[in-house]
Amino acid sequence: MRIYLLLTLGLVLCLSPTCCFPQSESELRTWAEYSGSVPPVYPWFICIKELEHKPYDKAKVQLCLDTILSHPEIEKGTFSVNKDHSLLTFSLASPTLVVTDLDLDVPPAELARFHELYSANEAVNGEALHVGEPYTRRRESQVWFGMDLFLRAEGRRAGVSRTLRLDYSKKTAQVAYRVWDAPRRAPEPLGPPFGTRCPILNANFPCFDVGDDLTPVQYIRRQMKTKWMGCFSESDVRDDEQLLKKMPFLVESKISVSGSGDSRNICLHFRSNPIPIAKVMVHGYGLLAGLADPDIPPLAIHAGDKYSSSRTNQQAESLKHAFEKPEQQLKVFVDVGITPEGEATLDFSLLAYPDDFVYVDGKSYDVTTKWKGPYIPD
Repeated sequence: MRIYLLLTLGLVLCLSPTCCFPQSESELRTWAEYSGSVPPVYPWFICIKELEHKPYDKAKVQLCLDTILSHPEIEKGTFSVNKDHSLLTFSLASPTLVVTDLDLDVPPAELARFHELYSANEAVNGEALHVGEPYTRRRESQVWFGMDLFLRAEGRRAGVSRTLRLDYSKKTAQVAYRVWDAPRRAPEPLGPPFGTRCPILNANFPCFDVGDDLTPVQYIRRQMKTKWMGCFSESDVRDDEQLLKKMPFLVESKISVSGSGDSRNICLHFRSNPIPIAKVMVHGYGLLAGLADPDIPPLAIHAGDKYSSSRTNQQAESLKHAFEKPEQQLKVFVDVGITPEGEATLDFSLLAYPDDFVYVDGKSYDVTTKWKGPYIPD
């Protein structure tokens, strides 16, 4: 499921030279345009967001701009508003810094594949960061997209922390990323133009009919050959139909294919019998490596219970809240397995890793944007 990824990337997009804060058509929209090496220190610009949902007030807008310009790293700034006062645009400029150090934390054996996808993303979406070239928010956003492509292609479930050091006296930028791994899974097919060119693409899964809380959907989809953004194959569909018939917990299963030309829509229908749980496990990774049983709070799911997707998600969210700490990010991955005896195993992987920090002329800022909503399965 890519919902979590898309939410994450949506937040990263505000590293770009333009960042729009949308709302309904009747409310004031704000837009920021950046030139040069504007520091991605979000608290500096929070007043822009605070102008949303309110009538246009020139005095408050000027106060916001003055607040932003109080930081010497922002050397120029203006604002403009359209005729009906529905769109407010800030234009902000900083001196241009040159990247002198760039650490992407890619093992030597994987560098060739990484640079292949990094360059492919640049060809489609624009230049990323390189040593000897300018640091800009837009270029850094393309680093995140390139890294995401690489991690998904390698089947790496990971968190990425970043330390950015901006020195405006020396006109330099140093950028270091670190990848923190949880257990890997099967590599994901990458959509065009980054993956293998498919004569016919599994472009959409528009119908996903699971009418009960008993079906381990993620487990089923991991076993299937038919993948989102993979190449369509009638043979794979037939194999998947036979696979589903052999899963003893499924009482109903159906794969429907529609569409023509170079893409297909795949619809899935599942109904299950209750599945007894054989084992529940919790493991720590990253900053939680070596997590011991006494450190784990009492669980709400136990061996002997019946599998429930909603209760599993609730347990994942509970573990996330239990292990969240200041200056750390936390991801929870859930793996559902089925034993030869037809029982379920649940493995909760907790991955903790440092927040993102930006240093501006030596002063540090925690700039991490954390998801505050409910747990979303990966």
